[in-house]
Amino acid sequence: MKTAMLSNRELGRALFNGEGRRQDSRKAFPLLLEAAKDGYVHWQYLVGYAYAHGQGVTKDYREARRWYARAAKHGHWGAPFNLALLWEKGLGGKADDRQAFRLYRQGAKLGDVEAQCNLAVAFLWGIGTPRRPEEGMWWLRLAARRGDAKAQYNLGMSYLKGDDVRPSLSRARLWLGRAAKAGHARARKALARANVVTRTAP
Repeated sequence: MKTAMLSNRELGRALFNGEGRRQDSRKAFPLLLEAAKDGYVHWQYLVGYAYAHGQGVTKDYREARRWYARAAKHGHWGAPFNLALLWEKGLGGKADDRQAFRLYRQGAKLGDVEAQCNLAVAFLWGIGTPRRPEEGMWWLRLAARRGDAKAQYNLGMSYLKGDDVRPSLSRARLWLGRAAKAGHARARKALARANVVTRTAP
């Protein structure tokens, strides 16, 4: 019985992600849900994701919140970030920046680079928490060094404008360049402007 359950669980994930077989979210979802109800944490996260994005099931943000919350409670590294987005945007319930902040911080401490970037923004702008620029820049640099394009863009713009750091055109170009290389469209435009400034500087 246990062996069969494990087989169904892994099959559900494979079908959902298209691992070694054609992706089929509709066939995957009942298997994911069964495993999630049995307490498998990553499958709880996948069920939340399915509800949030309408993959294999009708989109339902309230259910997405519920399943993300279960996964987050049991330490899933990606669930806090996704749940925070729903709280921040008011999807599936009321919007609450303070709750979103707490979840971003939870995810950041678990190593989720996207949560680290959004936590940095919360500290820098005072969203859901008092403004703490030094702490915000610490998290922003961490996320940028780990390769998050949004963090790299924000860090580059901070250096370009002198927001909470000493202005540095060379550092701005460095981080905007990395974000642009990763495909960040706004970074490409900002880098082009920075390069113009560099060429026209006396």
